[in-house]
Amino acid sequence: MIMKASETIRRWMGWCPMAGSMRVNPAVHPATVAAPGGGDGLSRTGPGWWNRYHNQLLVTAVAFSAAAAAALLLIEDTPGYPTLWTGLGIGVGGFIGFLLGCRKQYARVVAGEFIRANMSKRLRIIRRLSMPAAAVILVAFIGYFVLSGMSGWIVRFTLALSLFGWAQYGVTLLWERRHRTTLIAEKGSMYALDAATREEPVC
Repeated sequence: MIMKASETIRRWMGWCPMAGSMRVNPAVHPATVAAPGGGDGLSRTGPGWWNRYHNQLLVTAVAFSAAAAAALLLIEDTPGYPTLWTGLGIGVGGFIGFLLGCRKQYARVVAGEFIRANMSKRLRIIRRLSMPAAAVILVAFIGYFVLSGMSGWIVRFTLALSLFGWAQYGVTLLWERRHRTTLIAEKGSMYALDAATREEPVC
């Protein structure tokens, strides 16, 4: 009884060493999965600027916006409103598709499914090839439009990518703030860090 009373007093006075380290977050919990580079599941160093997923989305959105601006300036025939609205419509359609699936996708990231140590060999190959494949498809589309003289579709395509990029960036930031989580993409892995500590992977 005396020991229990003493422990209670220490907790109330803030002397207990565990008092400041226990934190319950209803949205996220510390992960028990392996860290991307192996180890005990904890990131010992903070993620770099580029490794934060929303920064990668920001750079992508800026690049697409620059491409859209270049297309508008370099194409001799000024595109009309139908061209612009078509591009914006395609971008909105892509964004709606992303919005419908992003919650499930990000939930899988938080659950640790995309940490390299947890992925199947097939999933690793798919994720490794997805970005190069997307880049090749993008270049192929632009090349086809150029060779076919479809300047209007170049504007439509770049506008759609720009709108989609900015929308994805904004939604991702809102999702991270709502869940007090930072999404990290590095070394073939994608996982979530507790935004308060910037060190604990969460699931």
